Amino acid sequence: MKRTARLNRILLSLFAVILVAGIALLFPSSWTSLGHRVAFLDGTTMTLRQVTFGTEHYYHGQDLWKRLLALLPRKLAGKLGLRRSQMIVGRPSLVFWFDRRGNGPPNGDPQLVLCDARGFGVSGGHSMMRIGPPGNCVEGWNYDYWPRRERTFTLRIYERGLQYPDARLIGEFTVRNPTPDNYPEWHAAPLPQTASEGDLSVTLFDLTAGVGRGSNKWNPAPNPTVSQTRAGFHVERNGQTTREWGIVSVEASDATGNMITDLWSTSSEPDAEFAELQPHPWPAESAWKLRVGFSQRSSFVTSELWTLRGVSLSGPDATDSALRQTNLEGATLQYTGQARRSGLGGDHHFNFRVTPSRPDYRMTLVKAVDDRGQEAKLETWFDSRSECTFALRAQTNAMSLDLTLALHRTRYVDFLARPEVISTP
Repeated sequence: MKRTARLNRILLSLFAVILVAGIALLFPSSWTSLGHRVAFLDGTTMTLRQVTFGTEHYYHGQDLWKRLLALLPRKLAGKLGLRRSQMIVGRPSLVFWFDRRGNGPPNGDPQLVLCDARGFGVSGGHSMMRIGPPGNCVEGWNYDYWPRRERTFTLRIYERGLQYPDARLIGEFTVRNPTPDNYPEWHAAPLPQTASEGDLSVTLFDLTAGVGRGSNKWNPAPNPTVSQTRAGFHVERNGQTTREWGIVSVEASDATGNMITDLWSTSSEPDAEFAELQPHPWPAESAWKLRVGFSQRSSFVTSELWTLRGVSLSGPDATDSALRQTNLEGATLQYTGQARRSGLGGDHHFNFRVTPSRPDYRMTLVKAVDDRGQEAKLETWFDSRSECTFALRAQTNAMSLDLTLALHRTRYVDFLARPEVISTP
């Protein structure tokens, strides 16, 4: 009896889902662009087939029956033995599913730009998955930010030009916003603003949207695929301007629930630190919240330092295992060897682990000196919440290195500010 009742509930749920979904699929909204197509110069096309919202995204294809079944809850689909192409993400997001035909475009992947009601476009910060072979595949483009105030927003597609930063608009789609609401309006004081954390004082004196990248960050962006927001800070410690602290993270959020943690790049001038943000919230919002992390570059105190001596460059490390770890800042800092990490350059990779993980702390290589007294060059590095790899280039005749590291706390300051806009591409 219980088994029969359970089966009836499953069948009733299946019927309800199919009925509701069937109405939505057979009578799609007239103000979305599902089924619309854009074409690139080489003839490659992209057709918007589906837009999904949530943390579990499934592509159902064009077959109506599969489209209906794909809308079933995951547990119910599993009981029925259904297999679906899926993308699982950690935060609620939008996925744009495109049917792509052709091996182009020739100058690299297209650039997707999300535009608010005022036409300001934001790009970058997405992830993507492909289903099927090259030239005849489905692509899922995942974004956890989008313009949320209006009923719809615009998704524009750009084709890269032959030279950076050229890009050509080839078409656009109207997309239904899954989270429209009467969101609050934040109100910000004018710049400059100053915030402090201990003896560190940071002044936000510049927040400008619509600038170009790199050397063009003082000029309007030529197109939205390279449009960034520039944030400028003046840093003091104990009342004196300092260059010992640099920007390591920026969390930008708005009143609609967008939260973006991407940091495109940073740069320094004699009396200022700059962060370039792409992507970022839309400047039509009355204010953004910025949580900015600053990390020390030099002048570490003794309690933050560890020197690991005699690390071999030519074979197994001679350092005794008992000396491969130390306690710093309430954590264990451990040297874990020289296994190479994919994607990093340099001749030698030195790996370290912090236990337990300390997300508010950073590991810095202060100095690397070989057995001949020459400093090794730091090429690049990788870090995560608990691990760090330093890629070094040492002298060819060097046999070992003494490595000095610092484990030190990141300082965070908060601002509520409204950006200035210098271009609306």
